[in-house]
Amino acid sequence: MTRTALLLATLALAAPARSQEPAPEAKGALAWIDSDRLDLIGILEARVPLATTGGWSVFIDAQAVTAIREPTSNFTFLVDEVDYRLAFEASRSIGRAGAVTVGAGERGATLVDDVGSAVVRVATVAWEAPRFRQAAGPDGWSGRVEAGAVLQHRGLDAVATGRGDLRYLHRVGTVRLGFDAAVDALIGGDGGSDLTAGPRLEFDLGEDRRAGLYARWLRGRNPLGLKTDGLVVGFDIAQGSAASAGRPTPPEVSGLLAGGAGDGGRGAVEFLVRVALPPMAADTRVEAEVDANVLTAPDGNDLFYHYDAGVAHAWGPFTAGGWFYHRSNHLLNGVNPTVASLNVLEGGIETAGWARPEPGVALGRAGGIDFRVRAGWLIDSTFGENDRWHARAGVRWAGPAWGGAVRAYAEAHLERGDVSASSYAVGLLLPRGWDVRAEARHDEELYSSDRRALLGIATLYF
Repeated sequence: MTRTALLLATLALAAPARSQEPAPEAKGALAWIDSDRLDLIGILEARVPLATTGGWSVFIDAQAVTAIREPTSNFTFLVDEVDYRLAFEASRSIGRAGAVTVGAGERGATLVDDVGSAVVRVATVAWEAPRFRQAAGPDGWSGRVEAGAVLQHRGLDAVATGRGDLRYLHRVGTVRLGFDAAVDALIGGDGGSDLTAGPRLEFDLGEDRRAGLYARWLRGRNPLGLKTDGLVVGFDIAQGSAASAGRPTPPEVSGLLAGGAGDGGRGAVEFLVRVALPPMAADTRVEAEVDANVLTAPDGNDLFYHYDAGVAHAWGPFTAGGWFYHRSNHLLNGVNPTVASLNVLEGGIETAGWARPEPGVALGRAGGIDFRVRAGWLIDSTFGENDRWHARAGVRWAGPAWGGAVRAYAEAHLERGDVSASSYAVGLLLPRGWDVRAEARHDEELYSSDRRALLGIATLYF
């Protein structure tokens, strides 16, 4: 995972200029599963263009699947495992015949709060039907097939991979009805296949964004998958490749991918997806954010999640609202008998550019500024509940653009209450949604005995 973070950081500096690239694709999904082992499944996906040249479009493609066993009495979830995929792909349109894609990447399954992991590194080739990448539709049949050769494996024996997706949709009034099916195979001594199939209902949110409801039967035999059988019922919100480049008002599907390395051989990875539904009245909307992080250390690899869900109202460049905030800490591929967590009901205000590549509040020749301030009541915590209040705040100042493209910035975050955390960073906001920074962190919620880290991080916003 550290090598992956370093590769992402290198691409931030090496990627060429963009030219007529498709829009970033993103999806967030949450599902209940009727299984003897799992209860919930959370999915984050993103496929972000890096460059287009000579008829080929280059992407970074990422997916993280969190398998949840059960919720505890204090809103904390017991996570069973995390399955992930990270690949770099080059795709070329072949007109009405669809598109072909070649890629190379890594796929893995890692137990959470227990010992066990498996990884394969693969080279792949794929074909997909025209408009398969659209989130809203297309009507009729569409599909994709992929084959891969395993170049390296750890924790299992495999020589090849294969995947096929099939989808049919039919418009009925303002919605689409249909079904989808998929097979995901690992071939070799420890091979097996996941099979899913079932109906779905989709609501078009405009500009190639949609919300969907689905039910699927899962037969899980792939050792890099969920490894269980059951009925899966859930919802997803997605943005497809035909979406507009900018989205001034919700619905919004956006986020970031980040990776880096630091002192003591540490590695850091972050995958955030943010969803805002269409406004209910005026500029008031329901929104949610899932932020998954990994920070490695010699004595343990911390996996921690930030969840925000609430109602917000926009006033010009500012947004105010109320949210439920949850954080939980786990160990990747390590025994951990107790999950650390806290839950807060909070209110606050933030600027439109917070956690985004462009400043939201202009300061003229002084650049731009963004901030977030939230505070509220601590519902419960595994850290002693010594304080019933909790507060989080952050500020980022970005200087004027150099050559109309690059901005230097400084950023600080503070968290106080039952636990404390802080981070300070200086960096550059680069063209095409890239951000590179040097960061110092201190986090009391980490399981590692070293709760301070000095990191170099590259971030790609989408």
